[in-house]
Amino acid sequence: MAGTGGHPVRTVIVVLVVVGCGLLFWLLRYPCVPGRARFTFSFGAEERAARRALSDARGERRSAYDKAHRSEADAERRWSERVAPYRKRVQELQAARAVLPKPGQGQAVRPERWLPRLELHQHVLLFMTEEASDAADRASVDERLPLAGIAVEFGHTRDNVHIRVTRPDGTSRTEHYPRDREVAAYDLTEDIRNQVLRHEEFLRRLEAREAELVAEIKRAEADLAQAGEAGRPELDTIREAARTRRARADALLRAARDGWKKDAGGLRPWR
Repeated sequence: MAGTGGHPVRTVIVVLVVVGCGLLFWLLRYPCVPGRARFTFSFGAEERAARRALSDARGERRSAYDKAHRSEADAERRWSERVAPYRKRVQELQAARAVLPKPGQGQAVRPERWLPRLELHQHVLLFMTEEASDAADRASVDERLPLAGIAVEFGHTRDNVHIRVTRPDGTSRTEHYPRDREVAAYDLTEDIRNQVLRHEEFLRRLEAREAELVAEIKRAEADLAQAGEAGRPELDTIREAARTRRARADALLRAARDGWKKDAGGLRPWR
């Protein structure tokens, strides 16, 4: 029995807290000094009209801000939909340029015809530090020479044959082989010359494609800018109208708050 007596007390406390919070909220909305409390609490015609003026100004401001937000959001959505195809086109072209093939090393070219210290690939000629007999040896690269612009010559003397590779800067490097490798050295020289031509054709096609994409990107970016500017006046007009609507509602609320302070409650409402 002793444990049941606390429930009514807790109920009263809860009720008092709720009533107190409600009273505080009401005073925040309609503040007053003791001598003008009737404007806050009385239900007379003059007092109701004073509170209604402030409440209506608050409601008008909420409505104005909501309408302004919706109008701006709708205008921005229409503008975004207008430019979306142009932006997508720019992104597609930029992506196409980003995935253009890069002339790295490439696949091995006829490795059965390689000679010691020389390995030919699609885009580079490798000078090895030693004969490639296994995977570890093949990683021992002395020079990695891109094929573009190099010249290769086959030559022979009474004692040996050689392959001379001239770099684009004019310097050269020569590999010598016994006379019994003459045919093999000539064949590798021919392979290198042919692959140089293929590599340079690859570079020409790659450069042409990149130049084409760069030009297309510039045109697409210009179209995007033009589409954006074409829709800008409408967007700016609606934004300006929204700013005006909000400013007018703010002014009306300020006037209502000033009126409440002067004629009704004696304190300026907090919002």
